[in-house]
Order: sequence, then structure tokens, then C-alpha cells
Amino acid sequence: MLNHRREHGPQGTTLLLIHPLGGDGDFWSDLGLGTVAPGGSVAVDLAGAGTSALGDRPATIARHAEDLSDLIDALGLQRVVPVGCAIGSMTAAALAARRPDRVAGLVLANAVASTIPSARAMLAARADAVERDGMAAVLPEAVERAFLDQPQDARYRRYYERFAAQDAAGYAASIRGILDADIRSDLAALACPTLVVTGGSDVLLPPERGQEVAALVPGARYETVAEAAHFLPYQAPDRFRALLTEFLAEIDRTGA
Repeated sequence: MLNHRREHGPQGTTLLLIHPLGGDGDFWSDLGLGTVAPGGSVAVDLAGAGTSALGDRPATIARHAEDLSDLIDALGLQRVVPVGCAIGSMTAAALAARRPDRVAGLVLANAVASTIPSARAMLAARADAVERDGMAAVLPEAVERAFLDQPQDARYRRYYERFAAQDAAGYAASIRGILDADIRSDLAALACPTLVVTGGSDVLLPPERGQEVAALVPGARYETVAEAAHFLPYQAPDRFRALLTEFLAEIDRTGA
């Protein structure tokens, strides 16, 4: 079972928090999301990240979605809202398409529908570098691009340290697992309320990528947070928490 950190709520909908590439469940640890949903939250380490073992299966989006489906069952979660960031949003959408019986809503931050060719080449080169020389091979450039126009403050330094501490083999395998990722059919099949949010300063997955995702999901709501970059929930936590709270309230009102 995937390693996870659970903040219990009294009952009801539980947030399932899915980190971006290069992160782990601690990505969400100081964002104050555990009290937003009545059932609390579960922040996971995907396979190959944090303290979750990679195992012998490729770290694809489909594999991550399968692992999360198993976790939902193991924890007995009856009603979840997956919340994903960047590659975590691809996993969240894939999970929602597979488990409509448990997913009440979906939040996709810094979302993308498929790995585009130019990104594929860059990511493959990054995996090669990390396999050869460790995480230091992509620092500080990988973090700086994700934090474009963001202050290099204590929050930046915490993320940097967490990224640098990731297992190089797990990180490289996670990259290789998404080189051909494509969730367009999953997005089109979604029937749950969906919120898509993008950082206005995200140069890795710019707003047009999020708009493409929202256009594929029937009835999706789209928002841009101008002050955020590639890790919107982490870089604009107050705004993200407000959007999430509003979205959950709307789900409750409509009975979704």
C-alpha cells in the first residue's frame, strides 16, 4: 500500500492529495487542507516518491491510478475528491475515470492532458541526467523554472530541500513513466464536478494547457491564479484553499 499521511475528519468527503513530479506527500503538509473537507485528507507518496517503493512496475499514470484505487479501498474511503498538481492532476483524472463510484468531485491544478513532444525530449534528458549524476544534476534549474517569478523565501527553500532529497532512481523512473502519458479519453469520460486551476506564471504547463483540459471535461470550471507558477497550491495557498472550499460547498449544494 502507498505510504500516506492522513488527517481525520468526523465523516464525509475526504480529500485525496496527489503531489507533482519531484515531490511527495509533504508537498501538502503546510497548506492547511486537512480541515477543508468534512472527512479530512489523505496525502499520498506515489510509487517511487517519498517513502513509497517503486517496485517492479513502470511508474505510469495508469499504475498510479491503480495504486490509488487500491488505497481508497484499503482505507474504506466512500467519498473522495482527488486533488492533483501537475502530473498529480493527470493521476487524479485517471483515478476519477476509473472510480466514479467513489469520486464526488475533482480538482486539477497546473493540469495537462498529454505529454507534448517538446516536453518529452526535455524530460527524457532530465531522466538521463539524474540516472547518471543524481538529483544534483537538475538543480537548481528544475526548481527555479517551477518557481518563476516567485520569491526565494523559506517556502521556496523547503521545497528545494524536499526535491533534492528525493530518490534519484524513483524520480527518473517517474519521469520515464509519463513520457507517453495521455489522459484525453479519461477527461472526456468524466461525469463528476471538476475544477481546473492554472498558475498565470507557469511556463512549464501554461494556462492554455489547463484550458485544453477544461475544454475536454464536460461542465468543468476553469480558473487562473495570476500570482502562481507551476505549483499553484503551494505558491498561492490562501487563494487555492478558498477556491477549494468554494468548490466543495458547491458539490454539497448540488448533491453531486
